[in-house]
Amino acid sequence: MRSRLRHAILLLVVLPGVAAAAPPGIELYGTFQSMGVMVTIGAGDDPDQDAVAAVGVRPHGSGAFQAGLPLARVASSRFVGSLFWLQPGTSYDVRVTLSDPDGGPLQGAVVDATASTRAEITIPTATRSLVVSPTGTGSACSSAAPCGIAGALEQVQAGEEIVLRGGVYYEGSFTLPRSGSAGAPIVIRGATGETAILDGADPGTLAWVAQGGGIFSATTSTPDAHVVIANGRRLFPYQSLAELQSLRWAVPGFFASGTALSVRLAGDADPSGASMVVSRFPIAFEVDSQSFIYFSNLTFRHYGQGEYPKTIYFIESSDNLVQGCTFASTDLGVGLKYGSHRNVIQDNEFFDTIADFPWDGVKEVGFLEDGGVYVYTPMEGRGTVIRRNQFHDDFDALHVCPEDQGPTNETDVYENTMFRMGDDGMETDGECSNVRIWGNTVHDVLMGISLAPVQTGPVYALRNVIYGIGRHGTEGVGSGFKLNSGYDQSGPIYLFHNTVDAVTADNSALTLFEPGSWKSLVARNNIWSGTRFALEHYNTTQPLDLDYDDLVTSQANELAWWQGLPETHLRTLAALQGATGQELHGLSVAPGFRSASGGDYALAASSPLIDKGVRIAGVNDDFAGAAPDIGAREYRGATGCSVACSATVPTAAQATATVAFQATATTSSCTGSPSWDWDFGDGSSHVATGDPTTIPVLVP
Repeated sequence: MRSRLRHAILLLVVLPGVAAAAPPGIELYGTFQSMGVMVTIGAGDDPDQDAVAAVGVRPHGSGAFQAGLPLARVASSRFVGSLFWLQPGTSYDVRVTLSDPDGGPLQGAVVDATASTRAEITIPTATRSLVVSPTGTGSACSSAAPCGIAGALEQVQAGEEIVLRGGVYYEGSFTLPRSGSAGAPIVIRGATGETAILDGADPGTLAWVAQGGGIFSATTSTPDAHVVIANGRRLFPYQSLAELQSLRWAVPGFFASGTALSVRLAGDADPSGASMVVSRFPIAFEVDSQSFIYFSNLTFRHYGQGEYPKTIYFIESSDNLVQGCTFASTDLGVGLKYGSHRNVIQDNEFFDTIADFPWDGVKEVGFLEDGGVYVYTPMEGRGTVIRRNQFHDDFDALHVCPEDQGPTNETDVYENTMFRMGDDGMETDGECSNVRIWGNTVHDVLMGISLAPVQTGPVYALRNVIYGIGRHGTEGVGSGFKLNSGYDQSGPIYLFHNTVDAVTADNSALTLFEPGSWKSLVARNNIWSGTRFALEHYNTTQPLDLDYDDLVTSQANELAWWQGLPETHLRTLAALQGATGQELHGLSVAPGFRSASGGDYALAASSPLIDKGVRIAGVNDDFAGAAPDIGAREYRGATGCSVACSATVPTAAQATATVAFQATATTSSCTGSPSWDWDFGDGSSHVATGDPTTIPVLVP
């Protein structure tokens, strides 16, 4: 008995010493209008992975928490999600509440944290301006005696600027010797009202020699040109002289081997009589391990010599800005690699002339797919923002995810316009976690936005307008979103409030091709408008959650196609609902766009999609009317409103006398009634009626 009692006492002593489960950890990462939320739990806290992480947000210390979109499960011990539509430069409290139907340590666990969004970038007045010109020399770097770019770079310090006077600078391969600092960047900009052009081409004239068969050859000053242009259009880069001789891809082109350059122009024309451009610089500016370098109001063109050329290259460099620049016919506009954090690319134009290059040829060559912006591998940098840019006439507009995994990307791509692309509007293919894509317009492309694959996740595509898909494709190959991939599984994908209108004949708005796999795909409040099917689904083993979308097609007596069903043609919404259980609250009605033929995909006042969507916490809380609308654009009353006003005002009156004023207003395409605001210019109170008649005139 003593032995048994002693063992019982020992057991009671041990139990209170068992370590409690560690509380969940939380990390926040703010960009200008978004914030990433990452929560980590213990390895054994949720073995069946059915816990849920709800999130709330509020301005710091102010009011109740507003619900956001729940965090996504991306690993057994990790939840990741995003908060949207935040204000720049603002501190927010974030609360994550976990629940687990099995009970256990996560049930009711709450973690709180506070962080700020990023303040908008302002460019301070420079403490010194170093002026350069295409013919500048010396070291004065003044308006009276400009210097060259290299000389200014050697001198410039944090808080100072280099101002490029107008003209063409046939220069490149510059490096930055030092960084700027927060509040004191180094600014490299074009002079106000002038056009400063940095050109990576050889300004000399090549001596062309006819070789027969339409081939002409010349010797270049530098080897391995990647950008060769004839009369304003790039030539296709053939991979052998034999391919060029036979015009394997049926388009004019060139072949470069060292300094030997051969070309074959349209109609076998002599390049001596053409305007020829041959690149000789691989890069304009390399920013390596430097920060707070701001490029503004510059034009870059024709950079593309040697292996992996690019125009501006950020390597292990953070807090840099590219703003208001033009990138014309360069191999790549802006490249980012390694630990490059919080770089901003905004309000630029990126364009080329290769949208009509043969698709198969570009895929075989490979290096023509970089586009305007490319995130290389490896890339651990977070917080890249690409906004309000225009990309056009290229093969892909931009590529934002590396192949290797970091904590999260925290990349925002929004309010950009992308059009006339030979392949994708944009690519997120790679390791993508907390990548947020919203408010973009994409048209005249093969695929709108490629999510193939978006490993780890989550990735959010919100309120994008995509139309004119299937460019250069064979039958039915276009899609608003591309998800087919033979690579690793994608993480959670959210498609909310997008408008996809195929426009191009025989294309489905959303096609889910094989192969490809994803952890989850959730779509709500989208418009899928096809010319073949609204939805075409070949990859039916993958999880799919579609609801509250509008599905419509111009193909008579068709709606969706679903592989593996006894009847693959689902000709009505009821048939789709009954056969698949999808879109139980969906619609199949003409969307009622304001002017789709003119590229205006706002809903008209008569649209049946107004107030027919579902509320999504943290995504569409600011809806107008009784419920959110379906599609990318929330209807908030008529736009394009015009008001014509006239007024009758006395030219003279006695002091203290009452006089009559009269005004009329005629409106067009407006809702509501005009409001009035009379200011009599004498310090008296304003009046908000249309025809005030008893106004004391205080000053005659």
